Amino acid sequence: MHRMIFRPDWRLAALAAGGALALGACTSQADLRKAELETLASQLPGEYVNPRQTLVILRLPSPMVGDQVFYVRETMADDSRRVISERVWNLDIAAGNRIHATTYALDEPDHWRGGVENPELFRSLLMRDLRSLPGCDMLWQKGPRGYTASGTNAYCPQSWVLEGNEISFSDKVNASGTIGAAMPPGGTDRYFHFRRSAGAQP
Repeated sequence: MHRMIFRPDWRLAALAAGGALALGACTSQADLRKAELETLASQLPGEYVNPRQTLVILRLPSPMVGDQVFYVRETMADDSRRVISERVWNLDIAAGNRIHATTYALDEPDHWRGGVENPELFRSLLMRDLRSLPGCDMLWQKGPRGYTASGTNAYCPQSWVLEGNEISFSDKVNASGTIGAAMPPGGTDRYFHFRRSAGAQP
């Protein structure tokens, strides 16, 4: 009777080890992006101003929409009733471990207008209250000085920069035909710049 001798297959062991390392790397990247999203979510909210405009970014208690939901409203500095733009952002981690912002418009904006003074109004916000804006999604990423965001489609160009108490955005396509880049060399500044109001907390 012959005794069977089992020899370890080093190739299988190597493949298993490589798979474990790859899984660990993916997990580390996912954890890093989640931490970056949490930091971004804590820094975005506030009231930002420049001589002509006021920008309010309000974190919403809207569990039926998402965990990281924001109301973004731009008005004239001297009259908050003169709304220039208002959007809702839903931030999450998308495929590829990237911070993704889905952008919506409010179906009945007048109904939610008092939400800046009374954020609890947004607690009843549902997906049916939002209108999808195709092509207006953005990708946020952490940089050495803060966070930047770029639109995913030239149909709806958006670029944002958040650095400390300053936030800037552009809704223009750059001279090169791309979005998300800084001011083109020799060009004019395409960004609207805001600074966090005194006393406003991130």
